[in-house]
Amino acid sequence: MINKRRLINTFKKLVKIDSLSLKERKVMKFLQKELKGMGYKSKLVGGVRDGEVGNLMVEIGGHGPRLLLNAHVDTVAPGENIRPIERKGMIYSNGSTILGADNKAGVAAILEIIRSLKENKIKYPSLQIIFTVAEETGLLGAKALPEKMLKADFGIVLDGGDINEIIYKAPTQYNLTATIFGKAAHAGIHPEEGINAIQVASIAIAKMRLGRIDQETTANIGVIKGGRATNIIPDEVELKGEARSHNPLKLKSQIKHMERILSQTCKKFNARLALRVERMYKSFEMKKSSRIIQLALAVMEEAREKPVIKQTGGGSDANIFNEMGINTIIMGVGADRVHTTAERIAVNDFVKGTEIILNLIRRIAL
Repeated sequence: MINKRRLINTFKKLVKIDSLSLKERKVMKFLQKELKGMGYKSKLVGGVRDGEVGNLMVEIGGHGPRLLLNAHVDTVAPGENIRPIERKGMIYSNGSTILGADNKAGVAAILEIIRSLKENKIKYPSLQIIFTVAEETGLLGAKALPEKMLKADFGIVLDGGDINEIIYKAPTQYNLTATIFGKAAHAGIHPEEGINAIQVASIAIAKMRLGRIDQETTANIGVIKGGRATNIIPDEVELKGEARSHNPLKLKSQIKHMERILSQTCKKFNARLALRVERMYKSFEMKKSSRIIQLALAVMEEAREKPVIKQTGGGSDANIFNEMGINTIIMGVGADRVHTTAERIAVNDFVKGTEIILNLIRRIAL
């Protein structure tokens, strides 16, 4: 039922449209045109601060339960002027950019599913389809959705990788932003009069527990910015980091650890600290016995895939939908090596993954 060539061509068109986070207007115009051509009305909802455009929603009446389908349209950098190359059953970028399969493979799959349902006159549940913006910068698009507009019995987020995986559990994430204020001085004439903010930050980072803390918890310092010139003792530096865990007590402990190290180090060197910690999203864990998971298992087994129910260390729009009361799983359509210039997708996995989700939607309507 899936039109393989149409699916691939739609994907290639999508990845050629630049859509870095907060710059998604062009891809939304493309989607609006595609949906209109299928006879469906769409609307923009939930604007994001500093963003060009809001999320795109389309509702399609059907039979039985109401299903939310989601994929995000934004990509990470380097994600401009993407040129997809199809070779030997794989699609790659030219190596200078990401490919954008995260998550335009999910977007293309949803478009193909809608077309296939209509063309083949397949019975399907009522669908609420949401294409979100700014997912890569903290799930901002999903967070901006008016909760009263989300009406679904359960949901599927197409934002995974392996087509046999069902993601039922994801962590909570907190972001940490620390600004360390030292004291400027001439680096060659009287460096002893200065307080080197970069040095203070470096000592603090070296003392922190980072990386894989345990099987439930991770932490990272990912950005450090500061300094004006080599001959000036830097008087200000900004650090940005995060911590994630499936266990709220462990997460609290890790954040407190990072805060404590920063505070103690700044105090030791007479530097001043400004610290901000904010929750980006809340963890979720669905029951493995839930109807949507059991149906997904059955469909995968029919497709001769060995299904795996697993947790993820990443966040997605599914975190937001679950927090809003919609039991939502994450499924994949084959994206691999995402967020790198080696990103790729296998054509056969892409097609089969899309077919699995189409058949799952058929099952839901029964």
